[in-house]
Amino acid sequence: MTIESVAALLRDAKRVLVFTGAGVSAESGVPTFRSDANALWREVDIRNFAYPDGYRRNQPDAWRWYGQRAAKVREVMPNAAHEAIAEIERRVPEFLLVTQNIDNLHQRAGSKKVLELHGNLREARCFDCDARSPWVADPVCEACGGLLRPDVVMFEEELPLGAMEEAREAAESCDLLLSVGTSNLVWPATEVPRYALRSGADVVIINPDMSAQPTGLRVTYLKGAAGAILPELVRIAYANL
Repeated sequence: MTIESVAALLRDAKRVLVFTGAGVSAESGVPTFRSDANALWREVDIRNFAYPDGYRRNQPDAWRWYGQRAAKVREVMPNAAHEAIAEIERRVPEFLLVTQNIDNLHQRAGSKKVLELHGNLREARCFDCDARSPWVADPVCEACGGLLRPDVVMFEEELPLGAMEEAREAAESCDLLLSVGTSNLVWPATEVPRYALRSGADVVIINPDMSAQPTGLRVTYLKGAAGAILPELVRIAYANL
């Protein structure tokens, strides 16, 4: 299927779900976790930072590492892919953006209906009392004296309450799902496009790497960078509207 055919699907769709991963943010300069030379886990031991027990043991280094990441994502800017997704939201009657990203770039680009499966780096929260906090020098909760942590989902932790259920409901009711910048390998998020497929929706994969992506009669692949493909897709879909 050509980009023109996908644009026709987008133009006609009444219910659209956009599902995004780290590849979208990478185009803004945000390091990815597993791929490329700037992958985050090349720098540190994953057990010491991204698991709750390791995070507790490795203070204050773990806190400072996340704080530096939070500062980095505040410095970068949304790219053309983020902006195109925000434009799709403005055009579609029913829309939901489900993201695995924690950098707030979608919101900064203008997206309103955003479901963050893995939390965010906008603020910290307390391990003990769950109070929210801005990023501060020391990881000490002002409310109870407990240990602060990033408000993200670490390994071995559950997703935010109700998040996967909301994503599944949106996927099963959408006409069209755009999977953008994700390998679709991380469980349980990997189930989102598959829910859409099983419910009869069209699924379009936009990513440079198509290995291990969902397959099926209603799956279309647009191989390449989201920042190049999505603006063109939006331009064609809404050219005469």
